Amino acid sequence: MTRKGLVRKVRGEEALICPVDGNECDSCEARHTCLPLSGGKGKNADFWMPNDIGASPGDLVELELRSSASLTIIASTFLLPICLLFAGYLFMMNGTDLQRALGAGAGLVAGIVAAVVINKRLGTRKGYNMQMTKILERVESNPAGRAISDKELEGNNDD
Repeated sequence: MTRKGLVRKVRGEEALICPVDGNECDSCEARHTCLPLSGGKGKNADFWMPNDIGASPGDLVELELRSSASLTIIASTFLLPICLLFAGYLFMMNGTDLQRALGAGAGLVAGIVAAVVINKRLGTRKGYNMQMTKILERVESNPAGRAISDKELEGNNDD
């Protein structure tokens, strides 16, 4: 998954990023997890991230969540609870209908708790966060230091 971001500030080895083009996230299967894991609180919330490519304030950069990270997040969020639901059901297979239902419910709850814990831990690993991959537009290439408009920041850019 890739999206664009605007570098607002640079502090040491980190950059404050404002995500641009929120429309790209609307169709992504990991939209509810990737930005919160990277430190963003919402669709267009600013967040700090490592500045590995040497971006400067005002630069437009490409942000990417690696496919392997996205698949791991999806698997832990959706598949783990379903697998534990079936495991709970199978564990209580010899019981009554109520016991099988309770076993499946307990498995589902355990799967949801495990998914939340795994996703929080993945958020602390560098490989599972959004990363800057390249500079799309340097601030020097903006004619006369053109400021980025609010319309562009909201993702209503018709380029």
